[in-house]
Amino acid sequence: MRFAIAALLVCVVCAPQVQAGAWLREHKKAFLSFGSTIRGNKTTLPDYETKFYAEYGLLPRITLGFDLNDVRAKSAHALLFARFPIGNADNRTRYAVELGLGKHRYQMQWAPMYKAALAAGRGFESRWGNGWMGAEFAYEVRSALPNPTIKLDLVAGLSSGPRIRPLIKLETAYMAGQPFGWALTPGIMFDVKESTWVLGIEGRSTTQKTIGITFNIWRNF
Repeated sequence: MRFAIAALLVCVVCAPQVQAGAWLREHKKAFLSFGSTIRGNKTTLPDYETKFYAEYGLLPRITLGFDLNDVRAKSAHALLFARFPIGNADNRTRYAVELGLGKHRYQMQWAPMYKAALAAGRGFESRWGNGWMGAEFAYEVRSALPNPTIKLDLVAGLSSGPRIRPLIKLETAYMAGQPFGWALTPGIMFDVKESTWVLGIEGRSTTQKTIGITFNIWRNF
């Protein structure tokens, strides 16, 4: 039981894509992201994680999305969500609420899961280009597990400027009775035709410490 919950924590630390949080998708505009992470250490076999994420601006003040995550036969989740702004969505500092429901895989069985999140974000200008920074606090309930998960994620990056732009993410997760989990991922972004490619090096600590390589492709429509 403890090993299964710890394996789930490896998946729980993973945050949605960095365009999420306090920003809504433009009306009738879509965003897709897919990628993978390989992580491990000297004493365990590598874990292979795959991710798919999508958003669509259903209405000017409602963004719908889908988040799919799978960690090599250990754990997974598939989540539908809706994001709503708090206050004026045109302010430089933005706030939003996200509500989601879906299913998670636990011991090879799927069970319901629920999520509620509060996010804040702010754009900024610098001598190197325009950027953004954001924070998200989330409360997730997985019905097959005895305790909820509390997450706090932070992100900052440049959205314009040099061809190769920096990005850094800090993801944290806590479940009662389990070790505090965190992942720090510095990375780079660069454009390839109409998409953005993201490469990063992940340092992670849950029940054990691992190092990983991440790769994602983002595309707006």
